[in-house]
Amino acid sequence: MNEEKVDRILIPFFGDYLPQKAKKKALDLIEPRGEIYLLHIVDEGTSRSVRYTTGQLGEDDEFVKSVKESLEELRETDIEEFVEGMRKEIEKRNVSVESVFVSGDPAEETLKAIEEYSIEVVIVERLRERMAEVFLGEEIDFLKDKASCKVIEVS
Repeated sequence: MNEEKVDRILIPFFGDYLPQKAKKKALDLIEPRGEIYLLHIVDEGTSRSVRYTTGQLGEDDEFVKSVKESLEELRETDIEEFVEGMRKEIEKRNVSVESVFVSGDPAEETLKAIEEYSIEVVIVERLRERMAEVFLGEEIDFLKDKASCKVIEVS
């Protein structure tokens, strides 16, 4: 079954997991001159864990700030390398790729991005083999109910 090609796709993800299967699906669905948005949702759990293990130092503590900044820099470097590799794969198609960094609830941030970027399709990669998933079943159902566009789940 051939799926309809679209101009604007959103791929939400978090942590250090890069959405390879969602990327593949997006490349199958994107029109020439289309746009793919990679929505990296920053996991605030890591900084909360650092605060807990260091005696509740708080957000303003220099150590907590330093750890948080270092983690964000590493994530951004990995993601930019992923985006650059994706750009090389699709340069002949004249498709653009943009990475967007946000922090917050994955479903809510995805819904905001759908509206902000006029997204036609969201591709959610379910991470079944990991304990921590971006979108649990009910969150995917929530997205499908609330999104103003089609939501595709890949695993």
